[in-house]
Amino acid sequence: MEKLRNYRFGFELWHLELITGLVLIISSCRYILLKTWRYFAESSDTANKQILSSLQPYDYLVVAFLPGMSEELLFRGALLPVLGFDWKSVIVVSTLFGVLHLGNGRKYSFAVWATFVGIVYGYATIMSSSVIVPMASHALNNLVGGLLWRYTSKSLE
Repeated sequence: MEKLRNYRFGFELWHLELITGLVLIISSCRYILLKTWRYFAESSDTANKQILSSLQPYDYLVVAFLPGMSEELLFRGALLPVLGFDWKSVIVVSTLFGVLHLGNGRKYSFAVWATFVGIVYGYATIMSSSVIVPMASHALNNLVGGLLWRYTSKSLE
């Protein structure tokens, strides 16, 4: 119970390195998938058009940070501690996270991606004992992905 009590919002300086690494790895993997997996690129583009095309640049901050924070509070902040800090729980929570990313133009390829990212965030939560790490990483990855789409997408032309 002590670990559960101390885990949620703890932050240490080395967490910044972990967050930076997660953003670099996840954003790079997403970029590679967008260039190599047509179904993932189409699914992402459809969802991005629906959500992002009418936004102004500063709106991306809200759209990036609110879901990143709220989803991580739910999945890594509430569900993971209830199920336990082990790999089985990470897989269960991440699969649910992936499935709930279906819809609004996002197809199975996006759910697979979200499941993978959920596993990474789950591991980061366990490793850091902090929900702040996946929250910050998720929000920053959303921001990077959204801005890259805005400034590189042919859909906006």
